[in-house]
Amino acid sequence: MKILLPTLYDTRGGSTRVLLAAADALRGRHAVTVRAPLPEADERTPPRFPSRPLAGPWRKLAVLPRLAGLVAAEAKALRRLRPDLIHVHDEPTLYVYGLAARLLRPRPFVLWHLHAPAAGGRAGALRASLADACIVISPHATPPTRLPWRLVRNPLPALPPHARPDGDTRLAGLAVVGALGPRKGQDRAVDALAVLLRMPEAAEAHLTLIGPELDAAFAAALRMRVTALGLDGRVTFAGERPPETAFAGVTLALFPSRAEMQPLALAEAMARGLPVVASDIPAHRAMLEDAGADLASLGDPAAEPLAAAILRAAACPMRPGLAERIRTLYAPERFRADLTAAVDALTEGRIRATDL
Repeated sequence: MKILLPTLYDTRGGSTRVLLAAADALRGRHAVTVRAPLPEADERTPPRFPSRPLAGPWRKLAVLPRLAGLVAAEAKALRRLRPDLIHVHDEPTLYVYGLAARLLRPRPFVLWHLHAPAAGGRAGALRASLADACIVISPHATPPTRLPWRLVRNPLPALPPHARPDGDTRLAGLAVVGALGPRKGQDRAVDALAVLLRMPEAAEAHLTLIGPELDAAFAAALRMRVTALGLDGRVTFAGERPPETAFAGVTLALFPSRAEMQPLALAEAMARGLPVVASDIPAHRAMLEDAGADLASLGDPAAEPLAAAILRAAACPMRPGLAERIRTLYAPERFRADLTAAVDALTEGRIRATDL
């Protein structure tokens, strides 16, 4: 089968990394083409779409003319490539390729890898109408109505051992790993740090915020909040790091997110043997339950209870075997097998396989 994995983004977010992992996973049995503004792409395209998230209705409306032009251009590319299946990993690419696919006969099968919650209302109905099936990445996620789906957990990268030494309760390595924005809740971590520093046992506490500043207004407000609380020497904005060094120097990982789909940074922290504290949201709860982790790691993200949870986590060892269970659950080998099986099941009888 000829499979096209496209994206309009040139950034290295989670969905882009999973797209490249999916391409590698499917190449063993299919003819795969990655079409994207990325160095790894088989067909490298120019970056013709904003790299920053399209937050707010006005920013989304502003790119509509560009989307229309992209649909026409990519329909032309599809006539040349003639894929049997188009595997999309983000919503702008779903719009462009879902619409472009409708201009071809026979029409390619569109598989939507759902990295964000499926919207309701007219927008949700439109997105669902552009896809033939979807991949859901977490047990808590609800797939779009009437779309066939399979659960495939996204993979972690290969990880070195990173266990915390026994008895190490230092708070100097507190960190939030994730793009700076309201959804990740870095502001909650800053407020909790201010509470911690009023406690004698947390005098050494220091918070590092690791991730790109995708929301400039949020990042600016966060810096102002740090200064207003007198935390300028206690908070480091580390910026984006390569995946292999994202957790360098981290001794306790915080995940005060307001919303997630599948929080791979949380999985990676646990797979590295780090203690964690996370907000009690469905995605975090599903991940911990899936792995048999201690649900006491989940809690109220308000400043005082979050500070108390950090102190408890710093003093408690991880459950035996948890890191290994997480590594197994999100192993690249498992992702490869599950994704291949999902593609076979979702396309069975709907695509004529191409002889390779």
